[in-house]
Amino acid sequence: MYFIARPRRLAIVIAFCTVADVAAQQPAPNQQGVQPQTAQQQPAAAQQQIVQPPIAPQVPNGFQLNQLQQTALDAVLDAWQQQSATVKTFRCTFQRLEYDVVFGPKSKDKDIPLYQNVGEVSYVKPDKGSFQITETNKWQEEPVQPGQPPNAEKKGNWVKDPNAVGDHWVCDGKSVYQYRPDLKQLVEHPIPPELQGQAIVDGPLPFLFGADAAKLKQRYWMKLDQTQNQNPNQIWIIALPKFQAQAADFTEIDVILDAKLLLPLYMQVWMPNRSHHTYIFDIANSSKNSALDRLQALFERPSVPFGWKRVVENLPLQQAAQPKPAPR
Repeated sequence: MYFIARPRRLAIVIAFCTVADVAAQQPAPNQQGVQPQTAQQQPAAAQQQIVQPPIAPQVPNGFQLNQLQQTALDAVLDAWQQQSATVKTFRCTFQRLEYDVVFGPKSKDKDIPLYQNVGEVSYVKPDKGSFQITETNKWQEEPVQPGQPPNAEKKGNWVKDPNAVGDHWVCDGKSVYQYRPDLKQLVEHPIPPELQGQAIVDGPLPFLFGADAAKLKQRYWMKLDQTQNQNPNQIWIIALPKFQAQAADFTEIDVILDAKLLLPLYMQVWMPNRSHHTYIFDIANSSKNSALDRLQALFERPSVPFGWKRVVENLPLQQAAQPKPAPR
């Protein structure tokens, strides 16, 4: 599990709200056998057998853990859950490096992110959160110099776009609000009453808050990366989604925890097209359970920007919580 410079693999979609477990429980297509037929598709004589529970997805290669490996993983997840339970408020800035395998800059020796963005994530226990990209910097190649060989390595730098509106999500406990600058829409995803007041178990980024050992093991194949991790002050975890709702948007999440604080230092999310986003969290300057924080205003129902429209989408929350990236 390499961070910053790594062979092309892939990236992220934001998950930002409590979601219905039932909506998520569809095995990922590349991690299961043949789908069982529905009752309508099967002969009447066989329909009485449909009451059987769905077949569990097959364990991916490399995630068949022996007893020692499983015990070590369980110990980390349990400790992480205990630490997460102590977080009442949290605020942290981060850097997001966006590597795009199609439109990103090309280099022979290293991966270069198309975007170097800055953002902030905030959380109030149990169900309020805010995620926002506050600064967007896009890679721009330098003009070709006279006499420069056509196959010469292209140089460039990241240029700030002062007019860019970055990803922005807000959860006030009753709805999830998503800003869609490309459509000039503020989209509201209402949370069913039976799910309101629960922890944000999947967001604002997967694994960032509300670590629940049982739910994490239910939704993901996980293992500790003890081969590549040579830092005793860090814990490396690799997770693959078990179910279709997650696998449609990201194929792998790599997390590096601070071994003492049990907070994410880095997170890398890989998309199905093998692009990836790397998050670098400024944990050293983060705020946890600070009496000085006045976060409530961040989670109030957002106002509609001038010229925009408010749209209500009553989608299944698992789908609403993991939208496709906005077009560039």
